[in-house]
Amino acid sequence: MSVGMVGPLLQAMRQPSIRKNLLLLTGSVSFSLLVMELAARSVLPAPLPWLYPQLRYRPDPNLIFALAPRQIAYSADKRVEINERGLRGAVVPYSRRVGRLRILFLGDSIVFGYGDREEEAVGSKVASLLKERGVAAEVINAGVPAYNSEQEVAYLETEGVSYKPDWVILGFCWNDINNQVGVRVSRDGRLTDEGVRPSTLARISESEIGYRLRNWLKSSRMLYAFSIGFGSLDRILHTDAHELFRAELLEGRGTQRVALGWRRVAEVLHRLEALETTRGFRVLVVAFPVPQALSDSFPMSSYPRKLLQIAEEEDLSFMDLEPVFRKFYRGHESLFIPYDGDHPNARGHLLAAQEISEFLTAHSCPRPYKSGEPKL
Repeated sequence: MSVGMVGPLLQAMRQPSIRKNLLLLTGSVSFSLLVMELAARSVLPAPLPWLYPQLRYRPDPNLIFALAPRQIAYSADKRVEINERGLRGAVVPYSRRVGRLRILFLGDSIVFGYGDREEEAVGSKVASLLKERGVAAEVINAGVPAYNSEQEVAYLETEGVSYKPDWVILGFCWNDINNQVGVRVSRDGRLTDEGVRPSTLARISESEIGYRLRNWLKSSRMLYAFSIGFGSLDRILHTDAHELFRAELLEGRGTQRVALGWRRVAEVLHRLEALETTRGFRVLVVAFPVPQALSDSFPMSSYPRKLLQIAEEEDLSFMDLEPVFRKFYRGHESLFIPYDGDHPNARGHLLAAQEISEFLTAHSCPRPYKSGEPKL
């Protein structure tokens, strides 16, 4: 055999070996990824997909923004119908029905029932539980995602009083002390900060294609866990205003924005008490718990301690849901939506509804007024 033939012969002998090694490498990597995915699925809950379109808003001169009326959209993966008055569910007429207890729920995305079906939201559950107790009740769910307490009471002043409720229940979340000045509605109905132009990437992420890509990512528990980890690392390296504000509240820091926030809440609850007196309905302020406070101890937290103090000063009835949530808390997903900061799941809404319905049953019969009880 000539020397010139050795090279091609050796190359020909190597080809099957290279292909075999590549196949082995591909198979090994695929098997490893499969094992990692199965392991992730055994310990990590499935995230909710975000279906397109999500809720859209319209500008409002008094409330800054409101839900766009007559829309069918999604809250995470749950189909939502917004009626002609911009509220979730069927329209409740302003006129009263004889023999019916009428309850108006005010709040943000928690009261709205973000990520939950309409019948699972706290207001719907309260109506069902009262019916089981022999109390005929109709509920208006006036919760609007992203509202703060100022917007909620402004809605009550301008529109909510038209329902002539017996009870107004203000569902309070820790971030309701936020200031909404500067929030605007974009041309496509999304909330944005004033003066901020969304990037091309942000616009793509909010498109139908963007939602499909994110849901594809969520279909892999392993990839989604990596994305959550990278997001957490980014928030550590780059301070997140929302996370910082929550830390200031839970740790009892007397920062200026926390102090201003509680001052706004005090003004809002004062307006709410005035409406209670002049309009004749009764008010219950309900504090929904911060999930972190159920797993860790925050003895210096101003929430809900400061909210209770303000409610007592205004002689408004108050309910703290943290004790009952703590009693049944078995990790975040036991009462809250997976990978979500504050929103209760169906079980969490049911716990809240049980406490509220028991309170309403006990306090809806005429009795002498005492401080801390509803005004009759």
